Amino acid sequence: MKIAIIGINGKMGKELANILKEKNYDFFGITKEDNFEIYKKADILIEFTNREANIEHIKIVLNEPRKYIIGTTGFNEEDLEIIKKLSEKTAVFLSYNFSYGLNSILKLLPDLYKHLIDYDLAIYEIHHKFKKDKPSGTSKMILNKLKEVNENLDLTIESFRLGGIFGEHVIIFANEGEVIEIKHKALNRKVFAIGVIKAIEFIKDKSVGLYSMEDLYR
Repeated sequence: MKIAIIGINGKMGKELANILKEKNYDFFGITKEDNFEIYKKADILIEFTNREANIEHIKIVLNEPRKYIIGTTGFNEEDLEIIKKLSEKTAVFLSYNFSYGLNSILKLLPDLYKHLIDYDLAIYEIHHKFKKDKPSGTSKMILNKLKEVNENLDLTIESFRLGGIFGEHVIIFANEGEVIEIKHKALNRKVFAIGVIKAIEFIKDKSVGLYSMEDLYR
């Protein structure tokens, strides 16, 4: 099993290279200076780049599919349709957050919200100043989980872009008598890279389909 990291010179690309080396995976990197066609040497592609680049790469891969792990954020509905087309030809693992802890919160969140449905609710998130999409993909995941309980939920997510913060998400439930805060803070990028290792092990034996971190809990 050979793995290609697309955007290996990026911050997340370097983190992925470190952990794949640590875990003795066979991998190589693809940079924007390379001929992208070298992707065909890999069995699994991993990409944490930007929306525009990632979609262009997926369009190319549609011709000769490879299993694809996607951590890029900021996709629109049209982009997601393209990703879905790829998942009909090969196995695709898409997540806006690969933290196992954050996804554990997401799994539990709908049941908690059922008990706090009458409480006031707020969500805010903080990321490094170079992150382009606002609100983050993770915040949208949180909101979608809450909408599983209340599909009419109308909530504005507060987003801040400060310094070099890896990622912090806070969900607040409050009434006149109490406040409940659920907070997740990533202390480094390695926590996301560890989640990618779990995704590799999950996807390597799959032939087709669109998967996410939720599938790791089933």
